[in-house]
Amino acid sequence: MRKFLALIMVVFVSLCAFAACNGNTEDIMNATKAPATDEGDKSMVPNKDQVIVCFGDSITEGMGMEKTDRYPAILKEKINDKNFTVLNSGVGGEGSYTICARANALEFTLTNDIIFEKGVKEVLCDWKLFSGINGEEIKLRYGTMGRELPIKKLKIDGKNYTLRFQYGSTEEEGRYYLGRTDVSKAETITVGSKCEFDYSQYFNRPYCIIALMGANDKNIETSVLISRYKAIEATTDRFIAIIPHFRPKAAAEFEEAFGDKCVNLYEYCTTEVFEDYGFEKTSDDEIDINAGRMPRSVLYKNNVGDCHLNEKGYRALADLVYQKGVELGYWN
Repeated sequence: MRKFLALIMVVFVSLCAFAACNGNTEDIMNATKAPATDEGDKSMVPNKDQVIVCFGDSITEGMGMEKTDRYPAILKEKINDKNFTVLNSGVGGEGSYTICARANALEFTLTNDIIFEKGVKEVLCDWKLFSGINGEEIKLRYGTMGRELPIKKLKIDGKNYTLRFQYGSTEEEGRYYLGRTDVSKAETITVGSKCEFDYSQYFNRPYCIIALMGANDKNIETSVLISRYKAIEATTDRFIAIIPHFRPKAAAEFEEAFGDKCVNLYEYCTTEVFEDYGFEKTSDDEIDINAGRMPRSVLYKNNVGDCHLNEKGYRALADLVYQKGVELGYWN
């Protein structure tokens, strides 16, 4: 028994050491386990009528950051009102179409027939279960709305189903289980059937949506990306568009499309951030700014040209979003 306990301790210490070099332990452990249970999820939403949803990819999810350092968490802290809930719905690696599908903003359908035999409750499906318009790939990483928010309910042609994700050793080996309640007879759901997610366990309708997308869309035209932001905007009465800081030249088009609902992190981080947050602009920052890039002092591990942010970058983003919400009357 002592040898077994010693072995367990060695494995745990090794994991912690690996985490210290490659990101926090939480991210490593969460990458290989199923998301939180329904019981934990319900406690996260004390008021379903005032839920702020932050949709995005790994930038929103907060790659490599502690929970408290990610911008949705900082935003919640700044709003400081128990009647508001801020949900981090960022999922690393997802493109803008997939994010729009998760937001029920763009149409997505089944890629093949789903056949339930009589008495069968769940059917195992390939991870390519869904497809967007014109064959756009819908790749739901982790099977979640956000790292801690599992997608458990689905409507197909208006009928209720359940969705469960099974992890594999690689993303491509991941599988979905589509489930139903009534097993009294055989059932076939035909290819092309329209799908939408049911988030009633988290909110009735988002009070406000904040979006940051495009980091995983190769060579996407700004007009197409804006049309996808617009699709999400159409699902809510209150919306904030974060201009992709990795696309600084797109700012004018975003501002024309969304007016005063825009947040320009790039502009702020290349001008006022140093004085406002009291840290020195380095010679490397000057090089980055002159080259039309985000200064590396606000980027993850100070990596030049990275699209991910560090603690300074996330604090700046959260402050900008918070102030924008105040200006628009979304919160006090």
